[in-house]
Amino acid sequence: MNQEAFMVMSDLYNRLFVNQVSTPQQMVNYTVWNRIMQSLPKDYKLPDEPVNYI
Repeated sequence: MNQEAFMVMSDLYNRLFVNQVSTPQQMVNYTVWNRIMQSLPKDYKLPDEPVNYI
C-alpha cells in the first residue's frame, strides 16, 4: 500500500540538534522523524556545529 507522507514542521524535532534554529517553512516526514527520535537515546544531540578541518 503506497501512502502519502504526513508532513509536519521540522521545528518539532529541534531538540535533537545542538543549535536549535527555527525553520517553520521546512517540512519533514512525521513517520520517518518519529522513528529516528525513538531510536536515539533520550538526551542525544546531533552535533550540527561547524567543523574546522586542518
